[in-house]
Amino acid sequence: MEKALEQSLTALLAREGLEPKAGDLEQFSKIIELYMSTLKTLHSVNLGAEELGPVFKPEWTGK
Repeated sequence: MEKALEQSLTALLAREGLEPKAGDLEQFSKIIELYMSTLKTLHSVNLGAEELGPVFKPEWTGK
């Protein structure tokens, strides 16, 4: 995990009164990396004037 991201995540958790256990930050980093790669893909699509119709799929596919 990038140091800046780790510091931001640690600060966010501390602000909410939470302290990550050993291994928590690694798990968070996997989720964040999956989210960021999906977000980059979404931002790379040029839809022109088309409207978006997003769909939420709750299942976890990052295995």
